[in-house]
Amino acid sequence: MITLISTDLLAIIALLFLMNLAKRNVIISDEKNRVYRYAVVTTITLLLLEIVTIYIEYSGNSNLMMPHRLINVLGFSLSPVVPFFLLLLFRYENNKLHTFFLTLPLYLNAVICILSFNTGLVFLVDAQSQYTRGNLFLLPTVISMFYYVLFLIAVTKNSMEYKLGDKKVIISIFFLPVIGIIIQILFRDLLLIWSCTSISLLLFYIFLLEIQFRYDVQTKIKNRASFEEEMQQYTNGNNNATIVIFDINDLKITNDRYGHKYGDELIFEAASIIKESFMGIGTPYRIGGDEFCVICKEGSKKMVDEALTKFDVLLNNINENREIKLRLAYGYALYNKNGIKSIYSIFSEADKAMYSNKTKSKGLYGRREQDK
Repeated sequence: MITLISTDLLAIIALLFLMNLAKRNVIISDEKNRVYRYAVVTTITLLLLEIVTIYIEYSGNSNLMMPHRLINVLGFSLSPVVPFFLLLLFRYENNKLHTFFLTLPLYLNAVICILSFNTGLVFLVDAQSQYTRGNLFLLPTVISMFYYVLFLIAVTKNSMEYKLGDKKVIISIFFLPVIGIIIQILFRDLLLIWSCTSISLLLFYIFLLEIQFRYDVQTKIKNRASFEEEMQQYTNGNNNATIVIFDINDLKITNDRYGHKYGDELIFEAASIIKESFMGIGTPYRIGGDEFCVICKEGSKKMVDEALTKFDVLLNNINENREIKLRLAYGYALYNKNGIKSIYSIFSEADKAMYSNKTKSKGLYGRREQDK
């Protein structure tokens, strides 16, 4: 008993530190950071419930039957919540209806667990406060596995944010709780699920720290080093791509006239609308002080034009309420994996197109009709 409780307490201490560190992560989005902390808090709660359960079972006190049942209701109800949060970390869709349907298994599980208080459907705690598994004991596990499968699919489909090597690491990290679930089903006395989950959450944070070096801290998009690494992937000619280059107009004038604080604000907003415009189409990079590039793997001219149209709309919208206008020039070129031109030649073509656009639209922002 002491060993089991000590292990859980150490896991809780580690997760408390982890939750505090997660708040300071500057790369992961605020929404994902919040979901990650929810997963940590839920895991801490389940570890605490596990500690109390261990104490009650080893005490043999029949007077603790009611709290023992309540703890099991809460524990089994919360079990699938952690993999649900993990799924949200990697899911691109932000559709409320879709999210609602995803939560339905959680509600179903919670209702059946509450009914188990008296019926013993999932678990049974008798008058002597002795615990046994019910006929529907595997329901929370099946729902958890359902979310882990969706999580696996989401990670695999996430082609913009993570590379193949990253995906293998993520899947390996979060396969630990699955192993813990399987072992605990087979061997009831080995309580490994939430310890394994704690280790996974800790390893994932370490993974996030490692990928922070690929991002530009100021704009929260990928940096020049990541860009060069991605460009190298096209030297083998395995994929087509479209290179789009953006450059902020008159940034030096803004810095000299209003100060670098306003210039930094323009850089951040430029990165934000570029990222939003090309979401799901391409990966944005900051490749210079005021220069950005988007690489659209297998992106067609039509897709890029639609993204640039969306970019124009967003740019016009933010400039309506800005005293200091954000103006950008851009250009793009298409890379054909079967063509004779290298990806770097295509980059040069996109750069020339951007400067041509800058010359034509000097003093304006967005695309002129003849540039479309």
